[in-house]
Amino acid sequence: MKSGIAVAGGSKREVWQQKGIPALDTDSLSYSRVYADAMERYRPSRIRLLFIAEAPPAYRFQRFFYFTDVRRMDTLFLEMMKTFYPVEAGYHGGQFLPGYSAAAIRNRKAEFLARFKADGFYLTDGHELPMPEAATSKTKADLMRASLSHLSEKIRQLSMNNPMPIVLIGKITYKVCAAALVERGFLVLNKAAIDHPARGGQRRFRDGLAQTVSAVSAQ
Repeated sequence: MKSGIAVAGGSKREVWQQKGIPALDTDSLSYSRVYADAMERYRPSRIRLLFIAEAPPAYRFQRFFYFTDVRRMDTLFLEMMKTFYPVEAGYHGGQFLPGYSAAAIRNRKAEFLARFKADGFYLTDGHELPMPEAATSKTKADLMRASLSHLSEKIRQLSMNNPMPIVLIGKITYKVCAAALVERGFLVLNKAAIDHPARGGQRRFRDGLAQTVSAVSAQ
């Protein structure tokens, strides 16, 4: 399925080619080339758990989840790393241990993303373009709802016909996507919304995320 928005520059197919991993149909992808390249670098050969957030940040911020040189406003990355890799992040009891910090995690971002990939984790977005400036919740929901068919096709490509549980991040993502994806035959793990940590409530995010993925992580 084509979105009508081409990936800028070069061979689209090359964006998703990696030894041993079938290339995705990037004619259906809306991400800019640089975003797609960053995502491809950390796409597992087989995705064990797929996370779907709302949308990428505005391009001018340059704080995409898979960019390795990000120094601020990357709460989602930081909180996910604290949740899944607390020992490596030096995070315990709701605080950093001596010698550890958010800056230290950022300095090792490529290492953390490589671990995330090795564990079969992958994050994508329900709407592949940044949301409009000052968009209301209704506008965001409408845009994401319009992307559902495209999102479903992307999930099928990513799964490669293997079981692939999904965790939805953010209230709008959950509200729009949860029932719709279940109706399409996908396994959505969370039974309630997990608030995006950028909205505050980082501890609630970590607790909700850990509880949601605990059954999969135990396998």
